Amino acid sequence: MKKVILLIILFFINLQLLAGYDISKANNAYQNQEYEKARDSYGELVKKGIKNFNLFYNLGNIYFKLEEFGLARLFYERAAKFSPLDKDLNFNLELLKSRLKDKEETKETFFSHIFKKIYYLLSINMLAIFVLICFILIMFTIVLVILANKSSTKKVMKVFMVVLSILFMIFLIFTVARLHEFHNKDFAVIINETVFAYSGPSKDFQQVFTIHEGLKVRIEKFDKDWLLIKLQSGNGGWIEKERIKII
Repeated sequence: MKKVILLIILFFINLQLLAGYDISKANNAYQNQEYEKARDSYGELVKKGIKNFNLFYNLGNIYFKLEEFGLARLFYERAAKFSPLDKDLNFNLELLKSRLKDKEETKETFFSHIFKKIYYLLSINMLAIFVLICFILIMFTIVLVILANKSSTKKVMKVFMVVLSILFMIFLIFTVARLHEFHNKDFAVIINETVFAYSGPSKDFQQVFTIHEGLKVRIEKFDKDWLLIKLQSGNGGWIEKERIKII
């Protein structure tokens, strides 16, 4: 529970960090289609640890226009952590995928689509707020049960408390899952034009496959300057750490 509370606090702190910085210069450059200038200005905010949907989304758009597809994919994926259902983001992300050399399957069943809509319906902010509200109401209901004189009133309050407890657990589970997903460092994007994967953590091993800029991969293991990655197809191989950026 302490870890969950800490993650929630850290999430809110990250969201508030942007308020302390002036991004008008970067926004103006972006609106004036001065993309390289906007890229540098937004990049400075990223270096300072700022995390924000609009910041990542705009950077993704800029790199897409500059045809740096690896970095465009990186920042689109980072933006998706804040707003996974954003229509403009998902449209641009699919458009970007169509430009990549390595194609990815994006099959989605009706039920998985519905679950995704429900799962991402509320932001992490709202989920955390509902957890807090339910907890306060549960505590208040316990006090009412203790103070109530009539047995009928106590029964009603107990039923209400059970309902609140169920809602509390549902919101808490969703909050923990979303926070874990938000802070997940298991996925990365290839940023080099062409990357060779080997059967071991060295160029002395056999090449097993070749991948290209913009591909999203899963990180399985670290070994100094090398990473063991897994592709969507299930194939795995070792690549140099400097060839990717963690989402």
